[in-house]
Amino acid sequence: MRVGHISWMTGLLLLTSSLGFSHDDVLGTRYVATTGVDEGHCDHAHDPCLTIAYAIQQMPDGGTVKVAQGLFSVVGLTLEDIFGGKAGVMGGFSVSDHFARQDPERYVTQVYGLSPTERTRLAARGIHLIVDTVAMLHDDPMRGLAGRALALREQNQAQLAAANCVQGLAGTFPCRNIDLLAQVPLANLSTRPGSMSNLWGFVDLDDGREYAVVGVSNATVVIDVTDPENPREVGSVPGNSSLWREVKVYQFFDAAANQNRAYAYITTEAVGSGLQVIELSGLPNSVSLANTVRDFQTSHTLYISNVDYATNAAIPGREAFLYVAGSNINVPFGSFLIYDLDDPVGPRLATLAPMGTGYMHDSTSLFITDARTTQCDQGHNPCEVLVDFNETTVDLWDVTDKGAPVRLSSTGYPEARYTHSGWPTEDQRFILVHDELDELRIAGFNTNIYTMDIGDLRTPRLVTSYIGPDTTTDHNGYAKGNRYYVSHYRRGLVVFDLTDPEDLREVGYLDTFTSPEPNVAGTIGAWGVYPFLPSGNILVSDIDNGLFILRDNTRDLGLSAGRLGFAVSGVTVAEGGAVNLSVRRSGGNQGAVSVDYATSDGTALAGSDYTAASGTLTWAAGDELDKVIVVSTTDDATQEASEQFSVVLSNLTGGATIDGSTSISVTISANDAPPPPPSGGGGGGGRIDLLWLLIACVAFGLQMRRRQVSRA
Repeated sequence: MRVGHISWMTGLLLLTSSLGFSHDDVLGTRYVATTGVDEGHCDHAHDPCLTIAYAIQQMPDGGTVKVAQGLFSVVGLTLEDIFGGKAGVMGGFSVSDHFARQDPERYVTQVYGLSPTERTRLAARGIHLIVDTVAMLHDDPMRGLAGRALALREQNQAQLAAANCVQGLAGTFPCRNIDLLAQVPLANLSTRPGSMSNLWGFVDLDDGREYAVVGVSNATVVIDVTDPENPREVGSVPGNSSLWREVKVYQFFDAAANQNRAYAYITTEAVGSGLQVIELSGLPNSVSLANTVRDFQTSHTLYISNVDYATNAAIPGREAFLYVAGSNINVPFGSFLIYDLDDPVGPRLATLAPMGTGYMHDSTSLFITDARTTQCDQGHNPCEVLVDFNETTVDLWDVTDKGAPVRLSSTGYPEARYTHSGWPTEDQRFILVHDELDELRIAGFNTNIYTMDIGDLRTPRLVTSYIGPDTTTDHNGYAKGNRYYVSHYRRGLVVFDLTDPEDLREVGYLDTFTSPEPNVAGTIGAWGVYPFLPSGNILVSDIDNGLFILRDNTRDLGLSAGRLGFAVSGVTVAEGGAVNLSVRRSGGNQGAVSVDYATSDGTALAGSDYTAASGTLTWAAGDELDKVIVVSTTDDATQEASEQFSVVLSNLTGGATIDGSTSISVTISANDAPPPPPSGGGGGGGRIDLLWLLIACVAFGLQMRRRQVSRA
């Protein structure tokens, strides 16, 4: 009886097992979802893994990995990992139907960590590749997906008071020629977001009030910055959770209502978001969601052409168009879409990019009316040109005829790693170009900003116009007059003199990201900048530190002689070393100026502890380069504590004033070892040795007693 029962059970198990082989779970399919956990075999649709890498480890030869909608990392995986197996890694599934049906349009699977050249192959498998800020997080050891630099936010909970840039600091922020008017930390926003992304601004043509429209991780927030030292949140419109939120504004005169109306347009890579249209006409009292356009689910960013960037109103005689970049529609995914704004609340899709057009990550535009119009398609005059930052090239398109865009040129460069964004000079003769990955992907590669000469639209010429002092990653930039404003991630805001577009010269900065301090490649810090407010104030969005409202003093440098002062407030040097003290000219460069300097004794004495120094530092008209005072210290054999001396500035000429303090304290740190205990011998040496031995025995006894107590 028992034997028969066992045989029957065994047969049932074998039958069950054999039936199971007809199901793809057992044939080698593994499942991944954002709700999963990396444990077990991931071989049941109701029990998925969390990561693609873990699922691949569990997948047998000839297997498949099905990935649900959401954002996933493939950092560290090879192309063989992704494309191998029965069908490799496939996206576009949903946990709601237990991965039964692939629908990439409805269930958007996003990955990061592969070269943009693989975008088309991945799209064929239902996977949308993104290459931007999140992709960089894994290249940045100071940051991870799970952490949003909580320590940084905790250090910046309180809104800071306005502070002029004096002696290299505006409050706690390193600076040069840029003043802090206000900071609005994330914790001060009503939605309590985890991060901030891009922003835009505008001036209301009805009452002249100025606003910042800011994307945060869970909403779009509108802040009244008319009083820049006392910014006020007006309201917010919620959005799907995302690290990205991009903003542009359009304003027009409504004759029927006899007032101007304004709308903000919002894109994000969060699945199911579409294009949000936010009503701003209720300002300064309220904002609200007017519409959500559902032509696409996700998109990276957007741009509005033919507008004044301060008012965001159409330039007389021109028609504004909305360009959407990096959406989940069109073939291949992400090429440009053009919308008309005849109905600002319901933008209408007017143009799909031609088949085969590559992914557009960001864009700007040109309006050509000079002799270059002969280079446009059919000699269009005027000629509207779309500047398409296409991941590895800068492409120029004649989009004058919205029904038939024509590519005029496609320009690459040897250092291209990810052609990210850029902006034209106001004369429309040059385009500044930012590559987001060159500093991260090329070892020891300092910041490079590129300038493209578009004197010939068909054959542009691209050169490196700026090489920075470190490897900090540059992100977004905008030209206004002869200034170029860059959100420079870890360096914060950096302002360049654009007089020679092929030779940028840094003239100002304010570092919004001060912890950790190193200015190195990475995608934390300042995300966006908006320099077009009529007041001249600058808006900067920092991913972790919130909104900054800044005063730009770089435009007035030629109006005064400026201030002279030490670049730091104090310095320490090792005994025997030389100290280099930078003296900076800031706030103006009009005319020639000079200042005398001399060392002054403190506890450290000239001749024995350091070498006295004195002299005169001079700056020619227009010169803003730091001058350096070098003072040598003496490495003596005397055992002594740290000592100080000062360097004092005096006798300023040329109308210059002092910046901060007239003196700086220099500390010489002690490097002398304590003297050894005297050796035994005459003169009582034996008694001293015995004393040292007694002290050692007592210390040893106390240590052993502590160990016995701790064990007990």
